Amino acid sequence: MDNNSKFNDIFSGVPDSFIMSNSNDDNIDDNFFKKIDSGKSASVNISSFSRNKKLELLKKKKKQRKILNVVLSIILVISTLWTAYVGAISYLMGDMIYDSTNFSASDLGIDQNVAASLNNKIINIALFGVDSRDATTDKGRSDSIMILSVNTKDNTLKLTSILRDSYVEIEGHKKQKINHAYSLGGVTLAMKTINQNYELNVADYVTVNLQQLSKVIDVLDGIDLEITNAEKNELNRLAVSENLGVTKVASSGNVHLNGPQAMTYARIREIDSDSVRSERQGKVLNCMLEKIKAMSVIKYPAILKSILSNVETSLSYSEIIAFSPMVTKGNLTLTKTTVPIAEDQPIGGIYGGAWVYRYDLHAASARIHTWIYGDATAK
Repeated sequence: MDNNSKFNDIFSGVPDSFIMSNSNDDNIDDNFFKKIDSGKSASVNISSFSRNKKLELLKKKKKQRKILNVVLSIILVISTLWTAYVGAISYLMGDMIYDSTNFSASDLGIDQNVAASLNNKIINIALFGVDSRDATTDKGRSDSIMILSVNTKDNTLKLTSILRDSYVEIEGHKKQKINHAYSLGGVTLAMKTINQNYELNVADYVTVNLQQLSKVIDVLDGIDLEITNAEKNELNRLAVSENLGVTKVASSGNVHLNGPQAMTYARIREIDSDSVRSERQGKVLNCMLEKIKAMSVIKYPAILKSILSNVETSLSYSEIIAFSPMVTKGNLTLTKTTVPIAEDQPIGGIYGGAWVYRYDLHAASARIHTWIYGDATAK
């Protein structure tokens, strides 16, 4: 078979409607090829093509098919990756309670002048530990109130613990303990109370039932920390008196605590003070962080799923995922302070019918700002 016969065989499937008289190579342009690919009439007698023109047409069609195959392959890969991503997100965060409320600055008591003066590269997130013995609900007073300041540039976390007995203004209510704000008006009033009293720009929150947090510690296979004999005795007393199914701790010193034991330890207050209890809570969180950092990266999905399935938060999935490189970098640090401390000159005692800490909130706010931002407070 000669070459012309071969080419004629290749194009034998082209409809007769493509034929017209008075055809030559000069009539063949890009529009012709587009018409052939779309199945429209091109009005050209293919049998009259020169050998070079037939080669050109064949190469163009092969090139177009190749481009089409590449495009389809890219679409397939992207679709597969997207499906896997959506599946992973659904698995990790499917049980998380996401609060999509669009909080305004006014809702949260954020003063625009204050916000403009703060470094917006540092993200402040309110952490509320709700004191509810019912592990199925996050309703109740906020037993723990902390501000987590996230600096992704320096890979640092700073935790400011506000003692729950701090005597503050709660909008729409009389002055009282700060931990009452959560039960009086939910997370919105709780964040607003923090911003108005400590001159901050907190716009996101995470709420966890302290009983649920014990499940996360169990996923980490417990934590190791140092406890005194007095703490051991109080932990064991609470384990019995509150009937929460907590196993007693056998000794003091360096001990291994499971989830329920660790959370009972974090709630100890009667033997000393709310300030010392805050320190215990910080120790538990720090032990959890160190345990996570020491674990293999392949265990992170299970840990993240356990944490997220036990919280309510205003942070979106993408915002949470954006923080993950801070852990994988390996040099993440967590430091902590408490409000008030001796420098704030707090006066503790019965006031307004309840035991509270009274102190200069403006001076305490200035100290918090220095703690979070250092000297670089402005943008």
